[in-house]
Amino acid sequence: MKLTGKKELINLILGEIEKRGGISFKEFMDFALYYPSLGYYTSDKEKIGGYGDFFTSSELDPVFGQLLAKQFNEIYEKYFKDKKISLVEVGSGKGLLAYDILNEIKNNYPDFYKNLQFVSIEKSPYHLKSQEELLKGFNVKWYDTLEDVEDLEGIVYSNELFDALPVHLIKKLNSRIYEIYLTKKEDEIVEELRPATKDILDYLKELKIDIPEGMTTEINLIATDLIGKIGQKLKRGFVFTVDYGYPSKELYKPYRMRGTLLCYYKHTYNENYYENVGLQDITSHVNFSALVYYGKKSGLEFTSFTDQAHFLINLGLGDVMMELQEKGDYKSYERLNRLKTLILPKGMGEKFKVLIQHKNVENPDLSGLRILPPQNDRYKI
Repeated sequence: MKLTGKKELINLILGEIEKRGGISFKEFMDFALYYPSLGYYTSDKEKIGGYGDFFTSSELDPVFGQLLAKQFNEIYEKYFKDKKISLVEVGSGKGLLAYDILNEIKNNYPDFYKNLQFVSIEKSPYHLKSQEELLKGFNVKWYDTLEDVEDLEGIVYSNELFDALPVHLIKKLNSRIYEIYLTKKEDEIVEELRPATKDILDYLKELKIDIPEGMTTEINLIATDLIGKIGQKLKRGFVFTVDYGYPSKELYKPYRMRGTLLCYYKHTYNENYYENVGLQDITSHVNFSALVYYGKKSGLEFTSFTDQAHFLINLGLGDVMMELQEKGDYKSYERLNRLKTLILPKGMGEKFKVLIQHKNVENPDLSGLRILPPQNDRYKI
């Protein structure tokens, strides 16, 4: 297989393979997505929206951020009233979602806004430049990594962060677990199976995952580390993770023998990970069971698990849609169609999940969780 894409990045990857006799797929994905100034997420390429490669819920309409702000204000009113509270977005990108949330809080929840400190965790210089302009006028602190943040009380949230973290690619063969490495043969790369590391085997054992014979799938050890760090930093409050994925029971079923890795390039998806290196997104489904399990190790308790459609409708999306319907003008109908996209079954409404965890909060009761989807394997943590 030949690597195609950014030549400078490809030469760096090939050089690393040659120097070390091979690199793991996780290391390749790290290069492709996060190598300084050349990786997909660290470059100045437009990634989200019509000129990018994919849409996010926050890109489609401000209502996503507005309803999150409503839920966050309820948390403030119930559990932090008249106290200083931190609101932290991990992987805040260009700041679009942060803007919608902060703007809504400033305009409609003045008491909450008065006591609020917003914290943005983002390491891409391109994205930080966008944020500094967009979030000007709000009370914001910027950090490169979560490690730089002091212990906090309040709310930590992320939107489509965990799916973009580099993953280990594994395969079960003759009842043994192997990890996929990339080696070099002349000018091409070759996938090679090597015995899985202890960390990978421990992950499978702790989560009681027994993947089917012949399956190739992903293990996200960075995700387990990150949720642990979030739990350590948060002394009291809530964690919201919005992303796509499933619990373990659903994620490793036999009909996903090729795993869930996908690439997004100019609003099309493919499984050609070694093409358009540095120019396309590479993602995998999140194992929400792992976030719950490793979150508990740092004190995060499981609150609930739902999908985006139920969460947004519980918070009043139906009322917003009804108002637009009653207006009946072209702009309202145009916006109504965008809002339907957020809650479509088999689409964004069902694909995107919302995991909520809490720490040192007794009997949490949140409006976004009033009605939950059917509790089958897709939702049982």
